[in-house]
Amino acid sequence: MSRRKPNLITTIGLYAGGLLLITFAALLLLQAAGVISSVPNIVYVALVLLAVGCGLLYGIGSRS
Repeated sequence: MSRRKPNLITTIGLYAGGLLLITFAALLLLQAAGVISSVPNIVYVALVLLAVGCGLLYGIGSRS
């Protein structure tokens, strides 16, 4: 039985979602530890865009 590669959109979504969860968890841990006091909303938007961009690049790169 041959194994098929997952769909490109699925691969990109999983990489982006995983990176987003890890980044948000690290940010929340830093806030809970008192290292950072508060985070502006624009930082969250930037992190979402960064995760989507990295997921796109890594997903496309892993397909070739």
